[in-house]
Amino acid sequence: MNRTILNIVIDLVAALLFVGMIATGYLLRFPLPPGSNKTHVLWGLTRHQWGDVHFWISLGLLVTMLIHLALHWNWIVTVIGKRCHLLKTSQPSLVRSAIWTVVVFTAICVGFGWMARRDVEEMAPSLQGTGAMHQRKHSRLPEPATAPPVKADSEHLVWKDIYPILEKHCLGCHGPQRQLAGFRVDVFQAFFGPDAKPPLIVARQSGFSPLIEIVSGQRPTMGMAESHKLAETDVARIRAWIDQGAE
Repeated sequence: MNRTILNIVIDLVAALLFVGMIATGYLLRFPLPPGSNKTHVLWGLTRHQWGDVHFWISLGLLVTMLIHLALHWNWIVTVIGKRCHLLKTSQPSLVRSAIWTVVVFTAICVGFGWMARRDVEEMAPSLQGTGAMHQRKHSRLPEPATAPPVKADSEHLVWKDIYPILEKHCLGCHGPQRQLAGFRVDVFQAFFGPDAKPPLIVARQSGFSPLIEIVSGQRPTMGMAESHKLAETDVARIRAWIDQGAE
């Protein structure tokens, strides 16, 4: 393929991918804000699925830019070398410069990833949930329903009766945006120990379910245990749901 045509194709692909990143980023910020994954879809896709689209578009743009750099590597090294007075010969060492570029780029990526993982921490109890409140204030999403008090023992509770409690108090740190300890309260199956994780719920046995210990603030081995404590009425409702089978 002609070099000029190849450059035009690469530039067009990069431009389209860049526009795609902006478009999907807009969708994730405004029409489908955090917390909307279980309640809203756009063109048949949930917020999580649009997040996957955004990720793959970003990856495609990265690959395209690397190809663009490779096609112009000789020119880049020559210009930078002359501007910075680094060239001692008219023919720069392309291999050496490429190796140094890869090393520096890799170090930056690894360092960024390490710092991001190191600096993740739980919010103070007084601040937890403020992010979700801000999102709801500036979006079309309704406020999560407040769980009604437990009625008679004959009331049969199901997941949709319990989720509003977890959404209100836990989604900020264990939801689509943040998954502290790798756990999400908006995924029903996660409570039953998938992926070799110990279950938080033992159906019909609330006394043996770690979730009750957590939401009661009675798990001393857990960091900020007190911040996980819910109101007694909410704990009682979750306990009743588990004892009824946690369906």
